[in-house]
Amino acid sequence: MELEHYRSAEVFKQKVLSLTKASVAGLDEAPKLVAFPEAIGLPLLFTIGDFDRIRGKTNSTRVIWELLRTHWQEVFTASLRHGVLGLPGLVLSRALPVYRAYQQAFAEAARCYGVTIVAGSCMLPPIDEEPVRGVYITGKRVYNTAYTFGPTGSVLGVARKVYLNPGTESSIGLSSGNLSDVKTISTPVGRVGVAICLDGFHTSVVDHFDGQRADIIVQPSANHAPWMRPWPRDPSLLEGEAWLRFGLRKLIQGRLHIRYAVNPMLVGEVFELKPRGRSSILVNQRFLPASVEGVDGVLALAQTSDSEEIVRAVIHLA
Repeated sequence: MELEHYRSAEVFKQKVLSLTKASVAGLDEAPKLVAFPEAIGLPLLFTIGDFDRIRGKTNSTRVIWELLRTHWQEVFTASLRHGVLGLPGLVLSRALPVYRAYQQAFAEAARCYGVTIVAGSCMLPPIDEEPVRGVYITGKRVYNTAYTFGPTGSVLGVARKVYLNPGTESSIGLSSGNLSDVKTISTPVGRVGVAICLDGFHTSVVDHFDGQRADIIVQPSANHAPWMRPWPRDPSLLEGEAWLRFGLRKLIQGRLHIRYAVNPMLVGEVFELKPRGRSSILVNQRFLPASVEGVDGVLALAQTSDSEEIVRAVIHLA
């Protein structure tokens, strides 16, 4: 992600379309799944309608204060209406245009290229649409949310992150999703479960999806720690080594139903945010033995942790 990709809803849509086009280039008409990273939609919260105002700023906290200062009336009205304080009030005041930009970009990409898309995540409250009220907010809580779109552009499912990152997501007022509300999604490539970042490290979430007969888990991720730093829990390992050793690759092994996992990781730089990570496609070796760089259970792995790449694997399904 780069700030210029979020100049407007149209610019964001063109970026999503170009990435989707490149991801399926040269493939036949077989069903395809395209997955985007966690927080891919987050900068829309800051830029929609205010790109020129916040451009050039280098700190997200200062950007938030600038938006609060400029749009205090809208934020106050949204906070009063929904009974919230702090950042959730700002999110609720801007949620509908952010949702429209996010939804239109990924729905059009799915429809244009005939693919299933796990769209990556954005901060959003529950949103619905009906003829009289149009698109409207149905709840006051704000979640780390990822939509899944089918090849016709329709919404197939919505995932809300269950396990929030301590000290960051919980401190800014995000709410946790309920594991009981998390469902597998029937798609042309099989049954898909979406576990947003930290959810994919929790056995309870993977157990849940295996019990729901998921074939594939998609784990949209945004890791804001240096990929080559010593891992805090065990400094003998690097951050990237810990992701592969203890993450979703390990948790899908030996599962009854889960065959594959896709872990798209955000890279780039917006304000002080510099996410890093090597995107990967993983496999339960009970179904298909595979190895990359000496790590069993890996089908494909990004070459770098800080550059935009498309990681792809062709799977022959029964």
